[in-house]
Amino acid sequence: MKMNKGAVVKLWVSYGIKDFYISFEFEAVNKWCEYSTFFCHQGLEKISKSYLLAKKAKEYESLSWKDAVEKVDKIARNFGHDLQKLFDLLCLENVLSAAGIKQEFQGYRGDELIDILEKAYIESRYPVISPIHKKYPVANRNNYEMYSYPIGETAPINYARNIALTILKKIESDFSIPISKGKISNKITDKSWKRFCNIFFGQGFDKK
Repeated sequence: MKMNKGAVVKLWVSYGIKDFYISFEFEAVNKWCEYSTFFCHQGLEKISKSYLLAKKAKEYESLSWKDAVEKVDKIARNFGHDLQKLFDLLCLENVLSAAGIKQEFQGYRGDELIDILEKAYIESRYPVISPIHKKYPVANRNNYEMYSYPIGETAPINYARNIALTILKKIESDFSIPISKGKISNKITDKSWKRFCNIFFGQGFDKK
């Protein structure tokens, strides 16, 4: 039995969409907002890698199943976790554009939002010396030391969703691999899954 890129892509996409769903659940209850952004980072990373793994299909499709699994794992690990590096690779493949990922979005530049997503990956799990909110002081008449909390805002979440959706569309168009909208778990209610799909996939994405 041989592994094919369709199976690899669908597996990585499913894990990425699962992360976005978990983010959606945190966002819905309006608690632990940093975890919503963290899971967006995770989902975006996996969906980015799914496209890049499809491009590397020749390196694993001819191998035995065991060797192919190990090869896919090695390729994915070598891509790393840095979103900007993944985006740079996707720009080389004409999946994303440098101008598109850098453009202003909900009051932030694209490079800022990438940085916020990267910081959420760390700050949601570990105490840090210089948290990212220190870059965003808020002026006030009493001169109190106040800051906004970008990790807890909707901008990085929506930015991540939009980039992920762009990549998913390219997976469909470039590789003819359909992206399923079937529920990732029977533990999710139909109502909750429908709400998630409406938010994540939006009206512009063909129904499957």
